[in-house]
Amino acid sequence: MFDSILYFGRKNCSHSKKLKLALKKKSRKFYYIESNHYGEKLDTKKIKNLNFDFIFCFRSFYIFKEDLINKCKVAPINFHPGPPEYRGIGSINYALYDNSKFYGCTAHIINKKADNGPILNIKKFSLKQSDTIETSLKKTYDLMIKQAFYIINQLSKNSNNLNKLIEKNKYIKWSKKIRKLKDLNNFYKINKNISKKELKKKIRATNTRNFKPYVTLHNKKFLLN
Repeated sequence: MFDSILYFGRKNCSHSKKLKLALKKKSRKFYYIESNHYGEKLDTKKIKNLNFDFIFCFRSFYIFKEDLINKCKVAPINFHPGPPEYRGIGSINYALYDNSKFYGCTAHIINKKADNGPILNIKKFSLKQSDTIETSLKKTYDLMIKQAFYIINQLSKNSNNLNKLIEKNKYIKWSKKIRKLKDLNNFYKINKNISKKELKKKIRATNTRNFKPYVTLHNKKFLLN
């Protein structure tokens, strides 16, 4: 049982809700903050004078600052929707473009840098040529929730299990390359001289119901139908 937990989840995410219910049952004091979109600013007034055993972050858009990290007595933990090879935003886009054979999720301690802290656990699955962004992300989130339950159960039994998880994965390192939102936006742009082969790769790695690759002509943007 945890004494005090702060949990960051995502609005309209069924997995976030499942994790919320599980953490609430395992915590004497439970605090929940929900995020909705990129660029949200975190209002810390409600938690200004509070401290927590653990902070858990699942699909949240918020970026943690040092003062929030310091509110954690044991560790702030994030579940990253990508393996250590793909840091930052748009991990699945780049993995599909690279024709990666595997993808997955990474549980890690949050520090001052994005996707940089000690790794606690990695889960992977095979990527098929028939996989799209949507199918790959569904597999990722389904695996992430299993990973989150595993980590949380280990830590609720004994917080010293944190050190065992760190020790077990200490030789696994994050990639040096990290992608930001502006990098992903540029990645969605299609060069007018692109080859047919590269175009096929780019479409697979960028085309979804809500987001589309694009070309620019005379300062106007044209999206793929």
